[in-house]
Amino acid sequence: MNDYSLRRALVRDLDALSAIERAAARRFPPEDLPPGLRDKVVPRPALARAQREGRLWVAADAAGPVGFALMETADGLALLAELNVHPDHGRRGLGTALVRRCIAWAKRQGLPAIALTTFAQFPWNAPFYERLGFRPLLERDEIPAGLLAALEAQGALGMRGRIAMRLDFPQARRRLKARAA
Repeated sequence: MNDYSLRRALVRDLDALSAIERAAARRFPPEDLPPGLRDKVVPRPALARAQREGRLWVAADAAGPVGFALMETADGLALLAELNVHPDHGRRGLGTALVRRCIAWAKRQGLPAIALTTFAQFPWNAPFYERLGFRPLLERDEIPAGLLAALEAQGALGMRGRIAMRLDFPQARRRLKARAA
């Protein structure tokens, strides 16, 4: 991480993010991420809105962004909507640093957990998140409605092996109980 910085995204960073997302998508085999989806990226207006609202972070080197994380909220939870690191900059702790920044953001928002959808079968997906404390949501009734709809939409697009995961913040639950008392 010494040659990189982690910071909130700036307007000037936005144009670089689509190329990072496309490069990261090339790591997945076509049977799991159909070729038609490889060029599908977060629309620039959505990135611009997230940047203005402080929900978008980048990992950057001297030349500019090499990774990014985009947060949303859904079902009363923080949602890690996108996490991408350019493969040329992988295995340097950038993804971990970005996820930790997202966790800190979610906690500051007072949200009880952070959730996401990911591939189960690749070491840089579900096992990566498990090492950071996320747990797979294996029972349909434990998956929030918005996340379940996202999984179903991803399956309809031909994405295979997708699962939902969640990281709970116990201190947030204690604060919520204290407020209710």
